[in-house]
Amino acid sequence: MARSPLVHPLHDWLLLTHLVVFVLPVVVLVGTGALARDLRRQTVEDIAHQAVLVALHIEAGVGQQDAPPEEALLIVADRLSGLLETAKVRTLAGYRVVDRSGTIIAASNGRVGGRIDDAEVLDTILTASNDWWEEDRAATRSAPLSGPSRRASVRMFVAEPIVWKGDVLGAVVVSRTPREELQAFWHMAPRLSTGVVFAFALVVALAVLSGRVLSRSLRLLSAASHRMAAGNLDAIGDLASARGSRVAEARDLAGAMGTMATRLQARLAYIGEFASHVSHEFKTPVSSLRGTVELLLDDDEMPPAQRERFLTNALSDLDRLTRMVTGLLQLARAEEGGGRRVVDLSELLDDVLEPHPEVRRTGVAGLVDANPAQLSVVVRNLVENAERYGGPDAVIEVRAFSAATETGVEVFDDGPGISAANLPKVFDRFFTTGRDRGGTGLGLALVRAVVHAHGGDVTVRSRPGETVFRVVLPRLAASSG
Repeated sequence: MARSPLVHPLHDWLLLTHLVVFVLPVVVLVGTGALARDLRRQTVEDIAHQAVLVALHIEAGVGQQDAPPEEALLIVADRLSGLLETAKVRTLAGYRVVDRSGTIIAASNGRVGGRIDDAEVLDTILTASNDWWEEDRAATRSAPLSGPSRRASVRMFVAEPIVWKGDVLGAVVVSRTPREELQAFWHMAPRLSTGVVFAFALVVALAVLSGRVLSRSLRLLSAASHRMAAGNLDAIGDLASARGSRVAEARDLAGAMGTMATRLQARLAYIGEFASHVSHEFKTPVSSLRGTVELLLDDDEMPPAQRERFLTNALSDLDRLTRMVTGLLQLARAEEGGGRRVVDLSELLDDVLEPHPEVRRTGVAGLVDANPAQLSVVVRNLVENAERYGGPDAVIEVRAFSAATETGVEVFDDGPGISAANLPKVFDRFFTTGRDRGGTGLGLALVRAVVHAHGGDVTVRSRPGETVFRVVLPRLAASSG
């Protein structure tokens, strides 16, 4: 199957993301216009300083003349034209001096006599102090980046009033085009090149290093998972290297996979053992049924009494098979879990024991998070087990209890007890000493499966005259209900 163009090794993605982060500041500066605004601000500050210097020079010249201020301004402006042309060459800025009426009386380009007719601009020139504005212009994109020509599409203007004894005689207007962003980067390149190369090399090195560290752990996990998927559960040992990863997530994932694989291994072993037990337990009644059916088919003249005895035995075997199938289904559902809600264990005990008036009920239990149907099976199986093996005269007592963090029930009987040899095996599947009484060996196995699925535990202690099965479950606080 062809690989999607968006699917690449981890080290490729890390390199790409590192490079994106590397160029992101430049993209943000240019894309948001922040750099362009800063370049314009710097240009305004520069030409504002120049405008102040020219205005001060003119004011000083006016003070040296004996003529009236307006005439003195014209004399000084006439002498200033050559100086403005020189300043334009050195600063790349344009200079104009205007009188109070907006007439240009001196200019760096030599064009005098014209007027500024824009009333708003004229008002700004003659009343504002160091005010500025901008005008659109045709961008000179063809100008070389390294040349002195500015390539931006606007031109910045600053006006500085010429004031003499409190009166505004005119103004100095200075203008210049700011640098374009790309042109600014070009002019900074000689100073930035070493740092940029070093930063780029560092970014690539970090991307490669982190890619190797992460990829190594993930490759180990991938190889182990593929081997386990192919049925080789011995690959669990390969996860040990990944558990030593310096990446916390890879370490946790390796641990989780190891736990999952161990549980899977245990589950497969359980299934194999379970299948073996089921096969063994079913083999006897099925063989008996087969033999009975073959005898009935082969002997047409079998006496009715003998035929009835064979059919009764067959029906008994069928009943046993039915009980085992029912028990196996209950056991499977118990191991699956689910269907839980808040259950008052005391009320559940009252409901289960209602058909057993001979059983004594004592104590108070608490709330549990449980499947009520499965807990009912637990109590019912323990009571029926006590009735079956305790003897007809046995006293059976169900004792509820509750503590700070746990609650549960004990089922007591004063029967003959369980032998020391059989006591460790009572919860094993298919272990029973009462096959002749209909026992399948699944009742107590079901009890243990349900209790463990609910996060609890079940234990037994026994001696002649006293057998106690104790079920302990996590208790819920009263507010949980």
